[in-house]
Amino acid sequence: MRARVCAVFCRSIFLVTCIVTANAFGEGSALDALKLLPKDAAKRLARIEARDGVPQPERWHFLVHDPDADRGVREFVVANGKMVAVRTISQFADSLGTTDVFGGDAVRVDSVQIARWAALFTTANGGTVGTLNYQMAKDPASNAPVWVATILDAAGDQIGTLTVNASKGVIMSSDGFEKSPAPELLASPVVAPISSRVSKARVATPVPTPKPNVFRRIFGANEEKPAKPSR
Repeated sequence: MRARVCAVFCRSIFLVTCIVTANAFGEGSALDALKLLPKDAAKRLARIEARDGVPQPERWHFLVHDPDADRGVREFVVANGKMVAVRTISQFADSLGTTDVFGGDAVRVDSVQIARWAALFTTANGGTVGTLNYQMAKDPASNAPVWVATILDAAGDQIGTLTVNASKGVIMSSDGFEKSPAPELLASPVVAPISSRVSKARVATPVPTPKPNVFRRIFGANEEKPAKPSR
């Protein structure tokens, strides 16, 4: 009986730790950064790259297919919530074509969730996450974008990789991990398309304030003056 109570207590502590950790992972996520891309560029998104996430990286690299560029590549770099670079060359791809495009709306699983799963798998196998490398590209078999997260320890050695369908939130593989976390810990929140969230922010307009009569504003005449108080 005592062992069962202890197990339940430890499980509760673990769940609370996971929730706190997931909330802490929310700053500087991939979808937060993706919202800074121009709308037409987000529609032509073909790749996402980031390195040395702890768990979120300092920079997100968004590679977009640009038919006007020599090799079809345009890279947008976001750091600290700001667009810091736009260029037609990238260390992550020599060229991009229309077949590489999956578009921002297809990305429904944020890097926050990927980092949470990485921590859960690593902890379940007795390890500790040092840094995360993120990559997203189109899966030719399903035509869906796929997250590939490479998990490294504090020394920079690879622990394992997680491959996740970025549209459905399904874990496709967990290479390098013998054990899996409890199934109830692997629920995936799938968010709304990026375009719908951006459009809602743009739709909001201030309530118009009443304006004075145009003739009164121009000529300043025939305005009713308040009556003087009678003595």
